Amino acid sequence: MISMKTFILISIFLVGLAYIYAQIAPGSNAYLPPKENGYKYPGPKTPFKPGRPSPGPSPPGPGPRPPPRGEPGPNHVHMPGMPFDFQYAVNDIETANDYAHKAASDGDEVKGEYRVQLPDGRTQVVRYTADWKTGYHADVSYEGEPRFPQGPGGRPGYKY
Repeated sequence: MISMKTFILISIFLVGLAYIYAQIAPGSNAYLPPKENGYKYPGPKTPFKPGRPSPGPSPPGPGPRPPPRGEPGPNHVHMPGMPFDFQYAVNDIETANDYAHKAASDGDEVKGEYRVQLPDGRTQVVRYTADWKTGYHADVSYEGEPRFPQGPGGRPGYKY
């Protein structure tokens, strides 16, 4: 039989061991490199070097100037994304859900459009392009005329 003192020492050792294991176990906050996913993209030619964000435009005078906002910096390494093409649409008369989205990308630029049925009966249409150099640009338009149903007492509004 083991003594109470030995039992306590073994318990403390096991609790400490469990604590250490919890710090490096999968699912903990320890960083693990990503697993292979089947894509064979080449790595960047220039290794990543974390730096501080640009402080904005520099005062007039000699010296290098940072690039204007929205343009990649001199050390930017562009890696194209995965090309894709998709679309979906929902038109459920019973619940008045009517929306759709379609987009296509060549890996550098995404072009797409989405449509949403608004409560006033119009359809909002957003046509957009997005790329790594200039960002997201949208053109919003509306189809149809707004309709406001009569509420209680003949006033505009929705019935409850």
